[in-house]
Amino acid sequence: MYESMEITQERTVTFDTTAEVAELELGNSKLGLGIIMVMAAFVGIWGIACLVGGLASAGNFHEIGRSLITAFTGM
Repeated sequence: MYESMEITQERTVTFDTTAEVAELELGNSKLGLGIIMVMAAFVGIWGIACLVGGLASAGNFHEIGRSLITAFTGM
């Protein structure tokens, strides 16, 4: 993964008509985006596991509805 890092150049023109060339590394942003996507997947999997566990522990549909209303309202 580290071999795929590319260094590109970006040209920025300012108000005083000079051009600056900045070096950008794209590898670091790809790594950060990958970490964020993996963590989002873990959160989603955890949420589904909690939902399945809650549905398995409920006795009937009336209890599921009552629990959902209690969870949203806090009463």
